[in-house]
Amino acid sequence: PIDSNRDLDELRDTNYSDIYRSAMDIRSLKDISHWIQQEGVASDREADSLARWVYEDILRLKSGELLQEKHAEKFSETLQRLKRGEPIQYIAGHAWFFGYKLMVSPDVLIPRPETEELTAWLIEDIKRSDCHPCRVLDIGTGSGCIALTVKKKFGDPIDVVGIDISQKALDIARKNSDALDAAVQFVEMDFLDRAVEMEPFNFVISNPPYVSRQDIPEAMQQDLRFEPEGALYPEGEDVDVFYRTMAQRGKGLLNFEGVVYLELNEFRASEIEQLFRQAGWADIEIRKDMQGASRMLRAVNR
Repeated sequence: PIDSNRDLDELRDTNYSDIYRSAMDIRSLKDISHWIQQEGVASDREADSLARWVYEDILRLKSGELLQEKHAEKFSETLQRLKRGEPIQYIAGHAWFFGYKLMVSPDVLIPRPETEELTAWLIEDIKRSDCHPCRVLDIGTGSGCIALTVKKKFGDPIDVVGIDISQKALDIARKNSDALDAAVQFVEMDFLDRAVEMEPFNFVISNPPYVSRQDIPEAMQQDLRFEPEGALYPEGEDVDVFYRTMAQRGKGLLNFEGVVYLELNEFRASEIEQLFRQAGWADIEIRKDMQGASRMLRAVNR
């Protein structure tokens, strides 16, 4: 993994012109995809997707433009980082969520499609609600992707607060807030350490740390090694610690009839559902994501 200045310096010391001249066929978007496949980075549609990221977001080329000698250094450095397994979003410095361009770094998780699905569920319910104004809390906000999307969708009639334990993550969230002109309040706070002392909310949403090293293969852990461990893996032995705490304390965050939305550990969806049933939550619903995994939970404070 590229996790030090020394690693980047080694890449920059590479003779990029020689590399480029040895691959003179790398000229177009299609050629980049072919080269990515030839180097064993990815195949088929994934290679095409990476190629478009490299072409448009990193080399800043427009449709039909060809690579020139001046692109050799950036192209070669990018290829080497991809071969090390670094996510393209970190290389480009941004990711896309609900069509919004968000700054990302290894201090925050890369937003994923299943988190978009969870956010869409919340947005659907806000549209059907009669709360004016509405208050929404995003726990573990990271890049601010959920909080900022909700704010952009509804504007002034909705107050959105995002909390996170990581000051570095909040710095990124605030930069995204400025870039999107979305007035979200970001607060440094550890939900597990104490109850959140704020006025009750109508909706609470979270994509918490829930990955269990025991439940996922080593290869998948390797794929995640560039992302912040604190946002992926719960501390301690209790992999359900966030869900357990939310089930026990969460009603204190919500108005009567307030709703919580949580992204789930798909391997422990039934256990998590049981935590909320035992704590007396109502209308508990588990929803599958587009891959058919039990990924989302919705529950009502009644």
